[in-house]
Amino acid sequence: MWTLLCSTVALQFPFAETATVAHRGAHCCGRQENSLSAIAHAVELSVPGIEIDVCNLSDGELILSHDPYVTLAGATVPLPAVTAPDLMPQLRAGELVLAKGALELVRSTNAFLCLDWKGYGDEARIAQLIHELGLTERTIVCSHRSETLARIKGERRDLLTGLSFQGTQEPEDCSLCHPVDEIVDRVHAARADAAMLERSLASPALLGSLRERGTGVFVWTAKDAQTFATLADLAPDGIMSDVLDKHQA
Repeated sequence: MWTLLCSTVALQFPFAETATVAHRGAHCCGRQENSLSAIAHAVELSVPGIEIDVCNLSDGELILSHDPYVTLAGATVPLPAVTAPDLMPQLRAGELVLAKGALELVRSTNAFLCLDWKGYGDEARIAQLIHELGLTERTIVCSHRSETLARIKGERRDLLTGLSFQGTQEPEDCSLCHPVDEIVDRVHAARADAAMLERSLASPALLGSLRERGTGVFVWTAKDAQTFATLADLAPDGIMSDVLDKHQA
């Protein structure tokens, strides 16, 4: 049986132990990913870390969404091109959630926040919101775009950032997708505090090289207990996990 970690983890790398991070909240039993219900459930479970996806709208509002687009009247529209009033039916139905409400839920806990920034521009707004809610010291803003992380650092030098790397999402070795030296060099060039690795990229050699630089390491995603245990053997700082309670075996 998998055991949930419940200890509070300070955002100083390396962590004393691998932290479980609720991937898009604790979504199970009808709870939608990136929903207030999923985040509230993660809070109930005392998960050490909570991960959410955030995107910006054209009117300055920020919402939770893994994809930077939405379907309106049968057309696919980029989220940064619409306003909150445009999305009012989805917001009222709970299909989309304003980021401020989600961050307020995290603020009520001791959990740290992994905020995966899916937006384009408006980095100043997300950095400001994190600061306003007193979450700067326990938030990591992640992106696969190094220029985005540079803008985040420009807004708040004390806000931690994580550079994300996509692998093949296949169990076979993916060392050729991003050679170890390439990943380490890109993290350093981006001035990122952590590397966020798709699980096919995670290897003892890569984690060792990142550790030598004092870089945090997070791995995604554990969709079952066996995968979680395999990733835990690598001892990263955190594992983005869909396996959080007895309903998610």
